[in-house]
Amino acid sequence: MSEQQDALEDLESSGVLAALAWANASAYRRTMEDYDPDTGHDQGWVGSTAHRLFVDRLHRAFSTGRHRVDSPESASAGLDLVAAGLAPGEHRKMPLITPGVVVWSDLNQSPGWRCGDWRFLLTSFVYGESNRIPWPQKSSTKQRVASQGKPVGWLDPQPTLFDNDPDSLVAAIQALREEEEEPNATTLIIAHSIERELNIRELYLGRSRLNRGGGDAWYWKHDLLATSLGTPAMEPIPASPGPRPGLPSIQDAPVRLRRQSSEGGGEHQASGENDK
Repeated sequence: MSEQQDALEDLESSGVLAALAWANASAYRRTMEDYDPDTGHDQGWVGSTAHRLFVDRLHRAFSTGRHRVDSPESASAGLDLVAAGLAPGEHRKMPLITPGVVVWSDLNQSPGWRCGDWRFLLTSFVYGESNRIPWPQKSSTKQRVASQGKPVGWLDPQPTLFDNDPDSLVAAIQALREEEEEPNATTLIIAHSIERELNIRELYLGRSRLNRGGGDAWYWKHDLLATSLGTPAMEPIPASPGPRPGLPSIQDAPVRLRRQSSEGGGEHQASGENDK
């Protein structure tokens, strides 16, 4: 079985793939509702805002960050805190994942989570350019991830230029050190984008490839918005299920005791994809 098959089966069975799709849809829905070019919002604002909200939604789904709980038994408590800030009914669509199945695992303060043998970080990219993401121009963290050892059995038709490229050698050495810090963990990338005029999204999970000098940006990638038949789909922004929470005449969702908020502020900061 290939690495791609292993990763997809593990992350699908644990609910991670469903959580990624839910969190991405929720983050971009709210971002595009608030988007106002007359106010001065631009593509940079859209990307940064959606990235931060994507992190927030994943914290909710994985019970990490400010939504961390002390034990799986307390996961059902505090639905008011999980639902706060979401569109009415949106939290009911959130996949239910037992706390502890997915844990916080940032890399150099770049937001990340780990599930079993797989760690995944977030990145944004220019819509339509997923196969040409220039990892050598990204942050040192993303370069380190793209410099991991090749997947087992991979035959690279585009050999890397490590022999003549000191910067690539440095990135490879850093990646090897990181592998030692996270034994048996392979770091994947969740890449997201939007075409803001048409409100259509892209969302991929894959193993990035350091493509210095050009070439494919991935060893493999999977379209998380593909149809059930596996056909890549341009996913529109889902319509809000109703007015935003807090507006007049809106009945609040049933609530229970709040989850505990027990972490510091540093772990859930996301200042945008290029910062880390």
